[in-house]
Amino acid sequence: MKSDICSRIFNLRVIIDMRLTFFAFLLFAVATAVSAQNTPNPCGYTGFSPWLDWYHGHKHQITERGSGDTTVLLVPITIHIVGNNSPGSYYPQEQALRIVCEMNEQFSEARIRYYLHPQEPFIYHNNQSWYEHDWSGGAEMINTTKLADRVNAYIVNDPAGNCGYAWFDAIVMGKGCSGIGNSTWAHEAGHHLSLPHPFFGWEGFSWNFNNPAPDDIDGYPVERMDTSNCYFSGDRFCDTRPDYLNYRWTCDDQQLSNVQQLDPEGIPFRSDASLIMGYSLDACTSRFTPEQIEAMRTNLRTEHVSYLQEDEPGPDLLNDGQVTLVSPIDSQQVQFNSVQLNWEPVPGADFYSVQIALTPSFSFFLYNKVLTGTSTTVTGGIPNNRTLYWRVRAFDAWDICDPNNAVTGVFKTKNLTATNELERVAQVELTPNPVSAGLPATLSVTAEERMNARLSVANSAGQQLYAESVQLGSGDNRLEIPTDRLSAGFYLVTLQNEKGAIVKRMVVTE
Repeated sequence: MKSDICSRIFNLRVIIDMRLTFFAFLLFAVATAVSAQNTPNPCGYTGFSPWLDWYHGHKHQITERGSGDTTVLLVPITIHIVGNNSPGSYYPQEQALRIVCEMNEQFSEARIRYYLHPQEPFIYHNNQSWYEHDWSGGAEMINTTKLADRVNAYIVNDPAGNCGYAWFDAIVMGKGCSGIGNSTWAHEAGHHLSLPHPFFGWEGFSWNFNNPAPDDIDGYPVERMDTSNCYFSGDRFCDTRPDYLNYRWTCDDQQLSNVQQLDPEGIPFRSDASLIMGYSLDACTSRFTPEQIEAMRTNLRTEHVSYLQEDEPGPDLLNDGQVTLVSPIDSQQVQFNSVQLNWEPVPGADFYSVQIALTPSFSFFLYNKVLTGTSTTVTGGIPNNRTLYWRVRAFDAWDICDPNNAVTGVFKTKNLTATNELERVAQVELTPNPVSAGLPATLSVTAEERMNARLSVANSAGQQLYAESVQLGSGDNRLEIPTDRLSAGFYLVTLQNEKGAIVKRMVVTE
């Protein structure tokens, strides 16, 4: 209990000091980011968290929870998606879900789990000066829109010439560095929780690695292989080996750098490529070290305790809980510029990923959004006279990894409201209307020629309830519509064939 009180007191000073350090980081970054527009710098973070100074100075006052601490630390995140008026500028929501899911996998050994903030999972901003920003634009974006008591993660096109950066207690990601298998999110989240680069001190410094490293860089000691100065040099963790590589680099099959370096004593070594906080390529990175994990968990329990949850979440959504599609299904024809999609709720689901595609492989999306309800109406971007495919995936806020529980529906688009050839050759009247439930309604069709057609009845949600193929003779035709299985409400009666469609609204009363 004494150590917890001490942690909170020191944290007040840390927050104030951090603002000063990040201001110095801003001045340094402005001078170095201009040349990175075409090839993004991996990370714009070059500072050292004042909280980490406090942590190393007071580790003995922190209650040791020991290796038996299996508590999962739950961290809420709001994803700010920034775009402009250009088509496709906004990062897809489902892609963001996948990225956070992968970040959770990278943090699994640390027992830190990010979940979407239940009130504000996604926030959109239309602002060109934030979509592609310099450091002043990034500062304005964060300080104008950042919300309290959660991690604020921004996705933009160009974050000041970097793949990403952590600043003002937020993380900012570039779209181009946020693909599947990318470690930028986990890297910047590590900065958010106090971790520096393992090559700290080497940022912006050039060196011929055929020569032994200097004893210090601008007064900061260079880490040695004998670990004699590991707690006050480099990233100040002793279970991360020395690393002087401040650029993107490849690794060998042992997850070590291909570049050999020499420490100040001339001892040769190769950098550890597995460290997420380093600059090795994404395919090389995989882990945080035990000391890094201890620091991040302590940071959450002190500096970021305002949004931390340590209770286990409720039961996750069952991965085999498939979404049941209601309508449109079975190649049902729908109005192309007003497609209403409906599906059954899944117990435990907080979000639904809804997609419409041209092909059953879903290689190209006409519509791709994450919603909280169980229906949506799409009024634009859907072509006419096409067979299209749609699917819905269910997620819960605690576990946003793709559950692979989607079932595909098929529908056809038509312009059902336009004057068409069928209306020219057939006159249609529906009687009685309203009709009492249980009594048949009659669709009277006066046709100028013989033809085949399809008669169907759908509810207000677009779900087809009745359908039959009919033959119409030249002259008067009477088609009986049963209502004994219809509850009170309104329905759409459709007569259609290759000439077009005629739709009548039918009201059923009790």
